[in-house]
Formats: sequence, structure tokens, C-alpha cells
Amino acid sequence: MLLTEEQTKYYLNDMIKHYREKEDNATNFSWNRSEAEYRRKTFEDMRIVLFGDDDNGNQRTINT
Repeated sequence: MLLTEEQTKYYLNDMIKHYREKEDNATNFSWNRSEAEYRRKTFEDMRIVLFGDDDNGNQRTINT
């Protein structure tokens, strides 16, 4: 099953939110926080690569 562009954006945003919450809640063990941070950053990078935007509303521009 292929996802539409909109569904993919929702999925990436949900995963970023999930791992941000997991990172915030993992106060006891640093490795849990680090793992959540790395996964969150991976999903943020995927969103930038696929859609050219990040969480701050910055848009990727094409240099010609």
C-alpha cells in the first residue's frame, strides 16, 4: 500500500511528535533519551529530504 503525500507528511509528523514525547519522558536513562533523540532527528531529516521543509517552517530552495 502506497501512502499519499499528505499521509506521508502526517506519518512523519506523528513519529516526530511521538519520539519528542518519548525523549522528554525518558529522564531516568540517558540511552533511552539518546535513542529517542536519534530517531526523532531521523524522521525530521526524512521530512526535509522528501518535502523540503522543517519544523520551523523553513523551505528548501532550488538554486538555479
